[in-house]
Formats: sequence, structure tokens, C-alpha cells
Amino acid sequence: MSPNGRSPLRLACILLTLAVTGRAEDDPRQAHGTFTGAVKPVLYVADVEKSAPFYRDVLGFEFQGFANTKGEPYYAEMVAGEQKFGLHEPTSSGQEARVGQQRLYFRVNDLEPHHARVVAWGGEPGEIKKTAWMDMFIVRDPDGNEIVFAVTDPDRHSINPWNTRVEAAPDSGEGE
Repeated sequence: MSPNGRSPLRLACILLTLAVTGRAEDDPRQAHGTFTGAVKPVLYVADVEKSAPFYRDVLGFEFQGFANTKGEPYYAEMVAGEQKFGLHEPTSSGQEARVGQQRLYFRVNDLEPHHARVVAWGGEPGEIKKTAWMDMFIVRDPDGNEIVFAVTDPDRHSINPWNTRVEAAPDSGEGE
């Protein structure tokens, strides 16, 4: 114990808390820690055992496996290039409301051939659209979620949405 009745450990904890709190107030970007840049999107689906084969066999993603609860699959891990994403059955009414209400974009190197593959594998993709930002097509999964496959060409498109540097996007007047 120190002369004022506080232990050195307690005093150190108080000082550390004040130091961290002070930094967070000075720079709000530091309030939640350091981001790595990795993002793991999750789509809510009504039946993960039906959705996973669609994503693997029709859209061409790599299937990593299921996670189970009480012996039943509720989550499927999928891979797109170097990114993972999940298919998740709802566990609450709030999550149930999001089934079929989401959109994910995936960058591909070969849009037209990928479109043809999705058709050949039994999918029903929309037409290829050319916008100021990207060329793309949309496929709806069995629940209605929109899966977008897209390419960008810096010589033809106003921005590169895949650029990892944070920049303000110009207003093209086109939304998709």
C-alpha cells in the first residue's frame, strides 16, 4: 500500500484508464482500437443447408464448412478470393427480417465469362450493366439477397471501388 491507502496496481489502472480515455477523446478514430482492414460480411439466409450449395455450385464460391449448434448447421463459411463471408440462419426476429434484404459486391477479373458460367451452372443472372463506376451483373440467391459480380477499368470508370485507400467518391448521379 502507498501512503495514501491506494495499492500501486490500482493506481496504475486508474492512470492507464485516464491515459486511454484521454487519447480516445483527442482522436475519436482510436476509441475502438486498430482496424486490420479485414471485413467479414454475413448474409442472413432462411436455410443454410440449401443456400451453401447455391453459393458453391451456381455462383462459384469455395465452401469451407458448416458451424453447428445443437447438432444442426446454422452457419456456412464461404470464400471469395482472399475474403471470407458467412451465410447465417437467423437466431432472432431482427435477423429474420434481414433475410433476403442484403447486397454484396464481389470483384471478378472476367465479367462476361463469369456471367456465362453462372448461367451454365443453373443461375439466372441479370444482364450486364455498364455504369460510371463499374460493369456488373446481379444474381439473387434463393432468399432474394443480391449478389453482384463486377469489374472496374480505371480508363473507363470514374472511381475504383476496390481501392483500399479511403477517398471521397465523386457523385456520378447514378445509383445501383
